[in-house]
Amino acid sequence: MSENSDKYRRAIDGFSAVVEAVPDEKWSAVSPCDGWTARDIVVHVAGGIGRIYGAGNIGEHADATPKDDEDAVASYVAARDAALKALTEDNLAKVVQGPMGEMPLDQVIGMFIVPDVLIHSWDLAQCAGNPVSLDEDLVSETYERLLPLDAMIRETGVFGPKVDPPADADLQTKLMCFTGRRV
Repeated sequence: MSENSDKYRRAIDGFSAVVEAVPDEKWSAVSPCDGWTARDIVVHVAGGIGRIYGAGNIGEHADATPKDDEDAVASYVAARDAALKALTEDNLAKVVQGPMGEMPLDQVIGMFIVPDVLIHSWDLAQCAGNPVSLDEDLVSETYERLLPLDAMIRETGVFGPKVDPPADADLQTKLMCFTGRRV
């Protein structure tokens, strides 16, 4: 397996732990992502990881809107399991359409999917009112990769305006503030 697929597994394990900890009454809770609920985050992540299993022609893409919270979690679990199954050397080498054009799936995973899953893990934990400590190495790498892209990610609307972190902020807090989250 590749370094990026390893990172993906760590990020998705963290997200799965957060999903499992969401109480039933919190699925409609407002998210730090403007206009989204906890359920919307899970649907978004399930759809995003559809690129992975789509490259392996495993299952259907998970962009159908689930009917309810239980269905959203089941859709995510099915997408996650199909994506993990599709993490083969052949699939990772396949050229797929990414946000910045065509590139190997392995590169899309490392550049876009891992950061998306990581950041939305924090978002979902906030919806549930649960504390979360994200993978420190993934936080550090994501933060360092996003810093030079500041102007571009604001211009394209990927993230909202930065928030000033507290003076004593740890790196996870700095990342969340950089991506427009209020901590």
